[in-house]
Amino acid sequence: MPIAVQLIVEKLGEELAKIHTIIPPNEDLNFLPIPAPSPALYWIDRFRHYLDCLTTPHPVLEWALRWLERNAPTKAEIVLCHHDFRTGNYMVDENGLTGILDWEFAGWSDFHEDIGWFCAKCWRFGQNDREAGGIGARNTFYRAYESVSKRHIDQDTVFYWEVMAHVRWAVIAIQQAQRYLSGDEQSLELALTGHLVPSLELDILKMIRK
Repeated sequence: MPIAVQLIVEKLGEELAKIHTIIPPNEDLNFLPIPAPSPALYWIDRFRHYLDCLTTPHPVLEWALRWLERNAPTKAEIVLCHHDFRTGNYMVDENGLTGILDWEFAGWSDFHEDIGWFCAKCWRFGQNDREAGGIGARNTFYRAYESVSKRHIDQDTVFYWEVMAHVRWAVIAIQQAQRYLSGDEQSLELALTGHLVPSLELDILKMIRK
C-alpha cells in the first residue's frame, strides 16, 4: 500500500474514533432517539416493515433479516454513529484527509455499525482486496481506530454489521428505484440503482450461506 494511502486509512480510523467519543446522554443531541430494543433489532424492524409494504417479494432479503435477527449482538456500546462513513463521503487533498461529509443520517448506534459499513464489500467499489473502504488494509484501519478509541473491535460483530450493510444498501436501492417507478422523479440514476439489488443479494447469500 502506498504510504500516502496508508496515512489516509489511518487518519480515517482515527477520525471515526473521535466521532465515537460522543455518547448518550448528550444534551445537545436529545432529539436523536436511542434505537430500541437494540440497534440491530431496530434496523431489522424498519427494514422488515418496509419490505412487507411492497407488492414484489424479496425472499433473499427476508431470509437475511431472519439471519440478522437470530444472530443479533446481545450487547452494544452506543455512540454517535455517522451512518454513512464510507469512501465518497470524505475529502482529501495533497496534505491528506480534510473533511468528513454527509451527516444527515447520523444517530446513536453500536460503534461496530460504522466500522462494518466502511469495510463492507458493497462500498469497496470493486477493490475487494482493499477491505477498508476500497482503499487500504482493514488491519491498518482497525489499529488506528483502536489506538485512539481504546476500544477493542470485535471482528465477528463487524462481520454482522457488514451483512446488515448489504441489506440496508439493498433496501435503499429498492427505495430509490421505487421513486423512479412511481413517476415522481424521472432520474436515470434512481432507475439504475435498482439494478444493484441482485448483486447485493448474491453477496448476502455468499456471506451467510453456512
